[in-house]
Amino acid sequence: MSNLESLFQNYYEQINNKHSSLTKNESLEAYDSLTESLTLGPQAEFLLQAQIRPHFGKKGVNNSPIGTHPDFIALESTRATQNHYACTLFVDIKGSTRLSLLYDLDFVFKFKNTVIQACVEIIRSFDGHVHRLMGDAVMAFFGGSSTEKEDAIADAINCSITLRAILEESIKPWMEKQGLEAKDFGFRVGCDFGDNHEVIWGSFGYQNVGEVSAAGLPVDMASKLQGLARKNETMLGQGLLDYVNWPEKYSNIKTRVKNNSVENLPIVTPNLTYKDNSSLNYKMRQLSYLNCLEFSALPRDFRERISGSQIKANSHIEYKCFSIVDEEKKEYISSSRFLDPDISLVFEVQAQTANRLLFPLKVCFTKTNHGVATPIEERDIEQKNLSGTYKRNDLINIVVQLLHYRK
Repeated sequence: MSNLESLFQNYYEQINNKHSSLTKNESLEAYDSLTESLTLGPQAEFLLQAQIRPHFGKKGVNNSPIGTHPDFIALESTRATQNHYACTLFVDIKGSTRLSLLYDLDFVFKFKNTVIQACVEIIRSFDGHVHRLMGDAVMAFFGGSSTEKEDAIADAINCSITLRAILEESIKPWMEKQGLEAKDFGFRVGCDFGDNHEVIWGSFGYQNVGEVSAAGLPVDMASKLQGLARKNETMLGQGLLDYVNWPEKYSNIKTRVKNNSVENLPIVTPNLTYKDNSSLNYKMRQLSYLNCLEFSALPRDFRERISGSQIKANSHIEYKCFSIVDEEKKEYISSSRFLDPDISLVFEVQAQTANRLLFPLKVCFTKTNHGVATPIEERDIEQKNLSGTYKRNDLINIVVQLLHYRK
């Protein structure tokens, strides 16, 4: 993703050189040619995955088909049900309807289809399972029997951040270069988590007119959250926020201006009620995109271009994080997964000495722990842990061990 600006353009060209208006015979010939070419080289379907997955430590490609989640295929055409957690994500493309009034219909199809395909591939890049395409929207589930609940949430959050990054830094610039109206175009994302006792899976409908899907308040709320999201924003639901003790730094309360004053919107509206007419007051928060870029595993130089002064990149300085489990040192990629409590982390920083850096260099490590497991006196507070000054003839390799907390 080093040249993200051209990512969508390349993807559009790869996808749409296969699309054209053909006769039936020409379509069969094109299909045979395409099938043959796919056996000789990488599939266009997985081009985005090849760009994204390595940054987050994910190997290979996710080629899961749309439809029934592979863990629940046994439920197809049966009356059986199964309780199992789900992290649900809804993505809606905003501002695409008007394109049909402005541009040629064939182009509108190619563009919208490429955007949908990009959404699908970004979701699959984070091991998400695309459940359904609904016009300009995509519904997906994260997690499964072999995935920790917290890690499913991490994948969904990383997916949301990457969706916006590719939209704003690749798709919209491409639209502007093509002379397309891009100001109203964007994504709206809703995401929520439901634990095993809150989500039930089963076969809806009939044998030939049905699907295996999930039901439960958190699943429904993901759709409502998407509808409440502003353009290019992600709304997180109470189930997700509470399960991982989501830090306040990485979200904020949605606001709106009403009667010349700012009004906070901390809960999903309209507010649902229980049988006794008491209010649900389901909490929601807006994902803080710029703050989340600080921990994202997306390339640092790319994140610097988005965030400005918040993040700095230098090709002469490299740092990594390692977890120590059973005395085994293993690289940990930022935000790629949750760690167990009391895991020791080793941070290593290396700086090349043959460069134009202004020596001496000062290295300072800062840690901030969040969540109820963190002692109150240090919760959400930046702590300076190690600092030092190093001359040009020093081989810089600083190591510090910190504690990582989670729910």
